[in-house]
Amino acid sequence: MNLYLGYYDANPVNINPLLTQDKSCVYVEAAGADRLFKAGMTHFNEGRYQEASQLFNDLVQCVPTNKEYRDALSDSFEQQGYQSETMAWRNSYLQGANELRTSKPKPPLAMNSTDILAVAPTEGIFDMMAVRLNATKAVKAGLNLSFNTVHKDVKQYFYTEISNGNMVTVETEKPVKTAGSTLYINKADLADILIGKTTASELFKSGRASIQGNQNLLQEILPNLDDFDPAFEILPLLKN
Repeated sequence: MNLYLGYYDANPVNINPLLTQDKSCVYVEAAGADRLFKAGMTHFNEGRYQEASQLFNDLVQCVPTNKEYRDALSDSFEQQGYQSETMAWRNSYLQGANELRTSKPKPPLAMNSTDILAVAPTEGIFDMMAVRLNATKAVKAGLNLSFNTVHKDVKQYFYTEISNGNMVTVETEKPVKTAGSTLYINKADLADILIGKTTASELFKSGRASIQGNQNLLQEILPNLDDFDPAFEILPLLKN
């Protein structure tokens, strides 16, 4: 089985696939929309909701304005959502069904609140920053630096390197001597900076944080972090 999966993953068609809509339209044009829809309804009526979703999804991706296709895919998602034992799968199915029926994504939960970030592992916070780091902007800005982060309140130490548009952070037993700068900041205050509740300058002025080395460390990093819109669609929405 592992050999088969490895072979399948190496298939050039899977390595360089068509975009979702283009791929769906290839199937719809080859088989015919009516034929796919009838096959999808057969699967649905016989309780094979996942198979039905596969066919209905191709129809919706290729012809997103067709209400009959959208309703059928929504129905198949709802059935799978009701049967799901895990919250993540259930939420995904029902979110998809909601978007198909309303063409409005539900407002996301505020996952970047101070309370959540304050209790999140600092490694996770830096990983989030690494995902947000815009590689092109960072390289263009010449962002090439290293720094320690010291949480005196919880006695934790982290070492971060940013170079070639990449950011990597590891926890250490003590500050790394070769780091270009060392940031002393409480864990909760770091969360406040990331959500914009305060600024590094304000923390430095109040004495709640300090830095040895590059005094503009955070000001150099933060402008190169992208802000993502969490209210993204997972299925084609009907535009007004």
